[in-house]
Amino acid sequence: MRLIMLELHTFEALFRENHAHCLAFATHYTGDPHVGEEIVQQVFLRLWEKRDAITITGPVKAYLFSAIRNTAISQWRKDVVRSEKEAGYGQQKDTTMAAGEEVKELERLYRQALERLPERCREVFVLSRQQHMKYAEIAVAMNISVKTVENQMGKALKILHQELKEYLPLLTGFLF
Repeated sequence: MRLIMLELHTFEALFRENHAHCLAFATHYTGDPHVGEEIVQQVFLRLWEKRDAITITGPVKAYLFSAIRNTAISQWRKDVVRSEKEAGYGQQKDTTMAAGEEVKELERLYRQALERLPERCREVFVLSRQQHMKYAEIAVAMNISVKTVENQMGKALKILHQELKEYLPLLTGFLF
């Protein structure tokens, strides 16, 4: 359906015919009837404003539901960014300083835990996690079997996991 030359009375009929279904969809999608109504109004307003440029190739209701979904997602993203900015505005400096101190403390605890590992275990762990070597490369470099490398890594991870368990949520992806 091409909306060029959409007359006001045709648009009003389109609105009356689809508004209830669109509102139900938007409310279900957003979980809030007031937000749903805002989104439906935005979609119909945009449809009217851009009627000369919009071409609808399928069912009008499918087009409207898709526009509602896209508008809701866009609105949600804007709200998230706004909330993050507002939440971080007053606390940014304090958070940055506190995070820096936490990182230093974690690094200290990590180094201590690493030093408590048995020597071979520590060597394997460092080669794997800090030097980014593959198990086969470590085996060749240390003149041990790949299976021994696997066992030593398992042992290192188990010990480090135990030593640093209270900090694991902060370390995910960093060590393990």
